[in-house]
Amino acid sequence: MDTIAEATLTEELEASEPGAGLSRVAGIVRQCYRLTGISVLAGVEDYTEGIYHGDPEAGYHESQQRQHAYLLDELGVGPGFRLLEIGCGLGTLLLAAGERGAEAMGVTISAEQHAACLGRSLRVRLADYRALPGEWAGAFDGIVVNGALEHFCQPGDALEGRQDRIYEEMFGILAGLLDPSSCSRRVVTTAIHFRGTPVPPAKFLRSPFLQVFDRRGFHFAVLHRGYGGYYPAAGQLERCAARSFRLAREVDGTQDYGFTAEDWLRSFWRAVLRGSGFGSALARNFVRHPLHTFWFTASFLGPASQLWQFRGTPPPVQHFRHTWEALPG
Repeated sequence: MDTIAEATLTEELEASEPGAGLSRVAGIVRQCYRLTGISVLAGVEDYTEGIYHGDPEAGYHESQQRQHAYLLDELGVGPGFRLLEIGCGLGTLLLAAGERGAEAMGVTISAEQHAACLGRSLRVRLADYRALPGEWAGAFDGIVVNGALEHFCQPGDALEGRQDRIYEEMFGILAGLLDPSSCSRRVVTTAIHFRGTPVPPAKFLRSPFLQVFDRRGFHFAVLHRGYGGYYPAAGQLERCAARSFRLAREVDGTQDYGFTAEDWLRSFWRAVLRGSGFGSALARNFVRHPLHTFWFTASFLGPASQLWQFRGTPPPVQHFRHTWEALPG
């Protein structure tokens, strides 16, 4: 690893707070969600795609509500349904599930998100999904992993050939959390995937400044420093789920995610121009965590890597909403 990249990752990992069951490798991800917590000041509470039905003017909040309804409908969430959301963010999906009368529980590795959810009187556990309480085994009717899966495998894991193993373990954990007697026993995941050949993980770890003429390497290196994680390839999740789940539905949400990212950018600019406190909060975080804040901001401004990955025909990535049905036994 080059010196610039190593310094960036070291600062981010050392700045991460310890917590029960939290992996040290999740430091960048926790930094990322500290910053997206600031985005609430710009009116952005959800950190994955909405559903726009092909209309980029459909409205950010309405599109997020449609996505929540889709996820809950795929599981059949209604009164008394025992829902687990892994990577629950600020709890917007948990609130939507509660409005249906469900018994919803969330999990997050972000202390800030955990505190925000508790402030909304939501049931949320601060923990890594790989270290959940033993009594949760067989305790849920359905599970949502909405945008968090992209963080579960890091470039270093992929470089050492562990990506399939991580996803296989994930699906095994999810299967063990589902009640075998439940009528649902479904999981819904949403995740960005590489389009075509995966980008070599070494490019994620290499400094963007050393690959400015390699568009894919440059932008994915910026994204890794801002968000952490490594994407699956198309079809990889289905292969890794085969022992525990069958794929019941696959929906391409690539355009939806692109529209959402453009909405995020417009919301951030509006917040800065109207002096909502978003800009000053970002500046304070820059003082505390300059390297990470720089890379996160660069994913929207300047190189705009977050937007780049959804632009073009076809764009460099795909986004899928997957519905999984647990296999019997």
